[in-house]
Amino acid sequence: MTQTRLKSVKATSSNLVQHADAATVKEWYDRNEILLVDVRETSEFEREHIAGALLLPMSSFDPELFPVIPGKKIVLHCAIGKRSEAAGKMLLSEGHPGAIHLTGGMDAWKAAGFPTEVQIIPPEKPAKPAEPVFQCPPPGHILNDEYLQPLGISQSDLAARICILAGTVKDLVDGETAVDVELSLRLARYFSTAPNFWSHLQLDHDLEQARHKIGEEIRREITPRTAAI
Repeated sequence: MTQTRLKSVKATSSNLVQHADAATVKEWYDRNEILLVDVRETSEFEREHIAGALLLPMSSFDPELFPVIPGKKIVLHCAIGKRSEAAGKMLLSEGHPGAIHLTGGMDAWKAAGFPTEVQIIPPEKPAKPAEPVFQCPPPGHILNDEYLQPLGISQSDLAARICILAGTVKDLVDGETAVDVELSLRLARYFSTAPNFWSHLQLDHDLEQARHKIGEEIRREITPRTAAI
């Protein structure tokens, strides 16, 4: 029997959010042992999702109304694993035991070659060159869509509460400024997230943008050391 590949990371001083890799989740999925919950937004889910997943968007995620199915594990997932881990912490804070999230999210699931369902819409016009699909939105979009709007917090109110200029929050939400380590700490303190949560969102976004912009050029110019030996 394949050994279950699980590890736990600290969510708070007393709660643990379990992580499971894509291969482990796929084994549970095939044995119908889990309720798979997608915490991405509706537009992301409609574009592509794992068959049978329950959609509970992070922007309206309510731990108090979360479904409980006796005998089944609850596995949360999003695009890259950031939102699902945050949702797991929310569940634990409300007393839901055994919260598990899929490490790497949909990216890891697809990288492992596991199937998804894709919405196919017949084209009304001649096909255009495919636009790149970005899975890592700017931190400001997540701040606005998953924290400010659901919680009814204005940009100016947030700025006052974390002691920064209102214009800085506006620029962050508009995607015109990046999250540095100080801002990450301020946001983490106010929203009770991990200290590096916001800076990791920024890094993931920057890496994805760079891959689309210059990744192919770098692959052409640079030969890996091991391949050159």
